Amino acid sequence: MFGIKQVLASISLIVFISNVTTDKCERTKIGNDYYKRHLIATIDGYPTGIAIDPRTEHIFFVLHKKNYTKGIYLLKHGSLGIKELPVSDDIIGQCVGIDGVNNIIYIGTNQGLITYDYSHSEITAERPIGDDDIRSIFIDKTDNRMYITTGVNHEIFRFINGSAAIKRYDKIPKAYNFILDSKGNAFYEYIDGKLYFFSNDLYEPIQYKGFTRQLKYVLRLNVNEEAIVAVKGSLFKLSTASVLPVKIGQLGFKITGMAFDHRNNIIVGTKGKIYRYRPIDTNDPCPPDDYFMSGI
Repeated sequence: MFGIKQVLASISLIVFISNVTTDKCERTKIGNDYYKRHLIATIDGYPTGIAIDPRTEHIFFVLHKKNYTKGIYLLKHGSLGIKELPVSDDIIGQCVGIDGVNNIIYIGTNQGLITYDYSHSEITAERPIGDDDIRSIFIDKTDNRMYITTGVNHEIFRFINGSAAIKRYDKIPKAYNFILDSKGNAFYEYIDGKLYFFSNDLYEPIQYKGFTRQLKYVLRLNVNEEAIVAVKGSLFKLSTASVLPVKIGQLGFKITGMAFDHRNNIIVGTKGKIYRYRPIDTNDPCPPDDYFMSGI
């Protein structure tokens, strides 16, 4: 028979071991799931416009240093190095869009739309589009149509039937950030610095409440085709059922770039670092760290 002292000592030991395990296996709750954070790259600057190639899991991002754009970089999956894409010195790469269906990587620049080829590690083509200044690219996975935001006014255009012809997207006249979910609902940051949605069931856009203007939103679709927005260090889920965003996570640092891959991993960029948040399997509560970590 154990005495009271022995029982209390055993309980204390169990609590101590539990705390050690918890400390060792740091977890971040995002939505209803827990994620483990892995540092996958250290960079001199901060990343924006993060895009993930679903075929290779390679990561593209735009690197900024202080008040200028340094270039577009490629972080290959499992690689120990990061390389700058060979964009000409006389143009500025501003965004990346990946057409996974047709295996095309588009780069939007201040002088037009170009494509990148892994096999030759070079820029291979140019497509004139009328307005040369491309600020963002969005490819709708539902019908594989590509949308671009152009110029200082951030007007939105849609490519027609995979051709070089474009048509103004009149449903949303102007936007900084723009995404469409699988139901055709639009979520965007208007040029007034406020966040809106335009539902298929409505005839006019609706503004989300609770955000301060000019916070530089990072707006993306997750693996479930839900609209997720990063604001400073927090993550919110947006829907067309409410004008109030739902907070789903707090990362503890300013988020400058974000993307979701097909495995439900979340790639997050901040000043000096790029992290991968990997879902924790309930059967493996303490997954190992990534072996590969790159730096520039």
